[in-house]
Amino acid sequence: MVQAKHKKPQSKRKQSHGGVKKQGKQADLAQFRSQLDGLGLKIVQITADGNCFFRALADQLEGNEEEHTKFRHMVVQYISNHREEFEPFIEDDVPFDEYCQSMEKDGTWAGNMELQAASLVTRVNICIHRAMSPRWYIRNFHGQEAIMIHLSYHDGEHYNSVRLHEDSCEGPAQPIIIKADSDISVPSHHKKVATCQPKGTGHKFASDVGLIKLVLAGSGCDNYGKAEQVLQEVGGDVDAAIEFLIAEQEMKESENFEDGISSENNISTGFRLPRRRSSHEL
Repeated sequence: MVQAKHKKPQSKRKQSHGGVKKQGKQADLAQFRSQLDGLGLKIVQITADGNCFFRALADQLEGNEEEHTKFRHMVVQYISNHREEFEPFIEDDVPFDEYCQSMEKDGTWAGNMELQAASLVTRVNICIHRAMSPRWYIRNFHGQEAIMIHLSYHDGEHYNSVRLHEDSCEGPAQPIIIKADSDISVPSHHKKVATCQPKGTGHKFASDVGLIKLVLAGSGCDNYGKAEQVLQEVGGDVDAAIEFLIAEQEMKESENFEDGISSENNISTGFRLPRRRSSHEL
């Protein structure tokens, strides 16, 4: 189940009073950018001041991260108005009203509970990209009209916004459609490969070790033989091979969770992100 993390002094949920900075660690960012580049996506860096999730949300929905205060208030109000749904997931025996008051403050980090509430109050699904790992989803809405926003999650402590390469970043994020996402529930290996048709700009396979390495880097797969096999099956299209391997990893990961955690979970089935490791954003 979802566990909201109201943090005690010296712990992970904390207000950031240090200098405002941009999400850094350029070496890690370069690798992450390469992974997203295969999907035609780019990272839009968000200010790291304790408000990064709400800033990234504001960038996606309005094109202006400075609107983060409005989205924080919307999320906290939703949690407050749906107490019976969220209160059981507050840790450390923190009183519900105290939790909400703390979350309302500028710089307080958002946890899993806030992500779920943000999806519900803004009526969007959320895709969270992770470096060298399968994507995570908060999917509460279905059908052709459902909107999916895209964020990136860095080192267990920072969110950035993700947009299409061609997105000018003026206004709300342009819609992103990742074909493999619609195939995650398809159990057949052959069916999934069939949906990954080579793109016009895709790389063509020519027994090139370099292309296999691109697939390994972009998908997070560490099985050289597997990457080579999939690359052959999709006609040498690096982008399609990366997408297939990521989708396959997502299926395996969801099957391994005994408590029902999956790539399409909502609060009732236990969406959980990795725990943060420190009390400071990057």
